[in-house]
Amino acid sequence: MVNLSDDLTPKKMRKNILHLAWPAALRMFLQSIVGIIDIIMVGSIGAHALATVDISNRFVFITVGVLSSLTIGATALVARYKGAKDEEKVDKVITQSFLMGIILSLIIAVLGFLFAKPILNFMMMLMDKGDPYVLTKGNIYLKIVFTSMIFALPTMMLNSILQGMGDMKTPLYIMVITNVINVIGNYIFIYGIGPIPEMGVTGAAIGTSLGRLIGFIIGIYILLSKKTTIKINFKEIKWSFDWKIIRDILHIGFPASVEELVRRGSQIIYTILVAGLGTITIAANAVAMNINSLPMMIGFGFGLASTTLVGQSLGAEKEELANEYGKQTTVITMVLMIIVSIPMFIWVEPIIRLYSSDPQVIELSKPVVRMVIGIQPLFAIFLVLAGGLRGAGDTRYTMITTIIGNSAGRVLSSLFFGYILGLGLIGFWLGMVVDIASRTLLIFFRFKSGKWKNIYHKKEHLKEKVA
Repeated sequence: MVNLSDDLTPKKMRKNILHLAWPAALRMFLQSIVGIIDIIMVGSIGAHALATVDISNRFVFITVGVLSSLTIGATALVARYKGAKDEEKVDKVITQSFLMGIILSLIIAVLGFLFAKPILNFMMMLMDKGDPYVLTKGNIYLKIVFTSMIFALPTMMLNSILQGMGDMKTPLYIMVITNVINVIGNYIFIYGIGPIPEMGVTGAAIGTSLGRLIGFIIGIYILLSKKTTIKINFKEIKWSFDWKIIRDILHIGFPASVEELVRRGSQIIYTILVAGLGTITIAANAVAMNINSLPMMIGFGFGLASTTLVGQSLGAEKEELANEYGKQTTVITMVLMIIVSIPMFIWVEPIIRLYSSDPQVIELSKPVVRMVIGIQPLFAIFLVLAGGLRGAGDTRYTMITTIIGNSAGRVLSSLFFGYILGLGLIGFWLGMVVDIASRTLLIFFRFKSGKWKNIYHKKEHLKEKVA
């Protein structure tokens, strides 16, 4: 439970923020490190293998992103009811979230398996006849990875519930074990060890799936053993749908999912445009995205903490405390992201060479990486304040900002800079800069206005009138 006392000084608040945020930030940071190791392993096979995994993962990321955003509804509601000390509603949100996670994971797994090949053909529509290597290997990769969503989504739901309750450490432990298995599995199956043959791109998919399976098993074990802040007796629960609770979860989570769908959808369009410039450009783009994800994971971690801090503060009817937590979390995140970004900016070329020794890939990705590392403070502001707005239930506004930023920024600006001005890959990333700058401004002024403070109370008032 977050410290919500009335005598909190800025120093005590920063201590509370770091206590809550460091496990989430470390979890996201380590997750990014694992992603980097995965790409380095795949990149060692060659540029075509790197391009295959990158294109295939675009649709995997859109699925994971949309579903993880749906869990924001669970996080916000658990945080709110925990702050209000309403344990009955906390239990209801938890059980309904798990039901949703199980059903959605099955649907996604089946659809992903059936439509893997059409997805790849769609992604490579601007390529002349496509790349046979990417189409063949990517089809197998997608089938395996989408099937593993059966294990991934319920684990994501568990993590989101624990975060809402203020428990950031248990998701960290689950992630560490999951990703250690992922890395070991990737090494074994990509390169082949002993009797296990070298599988390349297919091996990367198997390693990822193995990690998700182990994470799921550990999560279920911890949950049933009651070694977390969740103390529900699952044997006494009636596993039936409570449509009122589901509606409340979706009311917050659905706009966040639409927001993520728009964001990831614009990335799909962006990747299609990049693919039109050839396999080497796809590989260079994959390297740039992977490197720049490292400092951003700190922002995502503190953004999760901001969701919990704001949600629990509002649940306890302490609006000004929620506001101050948002401000303090933003400052801390900016400082940390700048510290991490400086050495990355200086030693950018040696870092890129970890991924690929191809001189064309290195030259294409180097200016892109430096440009985006330079705007990490903007990412810090956006990620933390957007997390705070989600904790307040103001997910519709964040959805609108994403629609505006991605359509006018990511897509249209990328077309203008990349194709019309002929800047190629650097032009596409300039479009991304326009996107994040516009969204940061919109989110900043929304948070400053304070309108988000009254959203929760307005919703509760409407419910009372209907009742």
